[in-house]
Amino acid sequence: MNISTLAWRSMRRRPLSSFLTALSVALGVGLFSAIGSLRDAGEEGFHRSAGLCDLVVGPKGSPLQLVLNALYHQGASQGNIPFALYEELQKTPGVKWIAPLVVGDQYRGQRIVGTTSELFKKARLSDGNPLPFAEGRPFDFDGAALVAMQKHLHSVTGHDHDHHDEGLGEAVCGASAAREAQLSLGDSFFPAHDVSLGSGGGDVHEDLPFKVVGVLAPTGTPLDRAIFISAGDFYLIDGHQVSAEEKQALAGTARDPLGLSALLLRSQPGFYHINLYRSLNARLDAQAARPADEIRNLFRIVGGVDQLLRLIAILVLVVALLGVMVALTNAMGMRAKEFALLRALGAKRRTLLGMVVLESACISGAGAIAGLLISMLGTWLASAKVHALTGVALSPLPSSADAILWIAVILAGAAAGLLPALRAYQTEPAGHLSSAY
Repeated sequence: MNISTLAWRSMRRRPLSSFLTALSVALGVGLFSAIGSLRDAGEEGFHRSAGLCDLVVGPKGSPLQLVLNALYHQGASQGNIPFALYEELQKTPGVKWIAPLVVGDQYRGQRIVGTTSELFKKARLSDGNPLPFAEGRPFDFDGAALVAMQKHLHSVTGHDHDHHDEGLGEAVCGASAAREAQLSLGDSFFPAHDVSLGSGGGDVHEDLPFKVVGVLAPTGTPLDRAIFISAGDFYLIDGHQVSAEEKQALAGTARDPLGLSALLLRSQPGFYHINLYRSLNARLDAQAARPADEIRNLFRIVGGVDQLLRLIAILVLVVALLGVMVALTNAMGMRAKEFALLRALGAKRRTLLGMVVLESACISGAGAIAGLLISMLGTWLASAKVHALTGVALSPLPSSADAILWIAVILAGAAAGLLPALRAYQTEPAGHLSSAY
């Protein structure tokens, strides 16, 4: 007799019991897999985004907060660094490219970041490709133009500036920022002061409109969540100017109105990178943070919570597998005559043993597949929220770890079926069949 056919017919005769038992396994596997998938996919996504640059330079404070604010647009800026540091680093050997960041405004909850065209022309994603444009172009405002703009700003006071200089008022939107802010190529908008990022509130700066000249293609990084304007435009927005007395009093401090929020920097590896990192952290007015290191530290901090959740998921899975054993054991009494009849028809003891073990393994395997599908669905639903909050894209596709988990659950299910299988193995046909008369 074919063992697999016998096991399949047995499960078909008890559809509700088989379904509920498989469902309990699915919930355990789904919870365990979802926790692991979100953790692994999240860590991979954060590290992929951290690969945009190898140093983030900003004011003294928490290096993790600096990375989260400058690279992932989370939290508030810790202050400003002197603009002179940017000019110094432009001439420092070993610096491949450097992009300044100035923040403080938003539009419909999407952060506005002032920067230069180096970010679009020289920055590379983890696959080595430059930032892709879905449509349009980058604005034309490089580091030399920013230095010239700074000299101009130091020579004027208050509102003594021209909003109609060539290249002003242009913006490039990240993919999700364009969608959330309902902006497309050619649209115009006015920035607002960033009172609470995501709230959409704040005083609107109606003196300088911006026109969208480019929209980035989705990158799966926090670049998707920002609206980029030239740093020169940022300084010229009404409300960002101060008097000559304030400029002089705050120059070089963390509140320097003409300073920079942060710098994204890519350095030559080896000696140059180490030298830059050490020299920047030796300064009193700035610090350097390695994004990859800080993200690794972040996941080390949350690792305890992750392990606790996985332990809970393992307990749920163990209880589900015990449920498989209990369900099959309880069914043995009702199936005693069935097994006796099979033995009378010539079925061997090992056939009954294999049938019950296979049935247990099939129920566990089906539950594991359903659990992995639940996990994929949960990860897919969570990925939209994670991307909206951090800009990091999560992949819901199963990994090699999921395949190992599926095999492990099948083996554990087969082991759970051994006890009821031994009862079937010990079935004596004479006693059970004679009791029917």
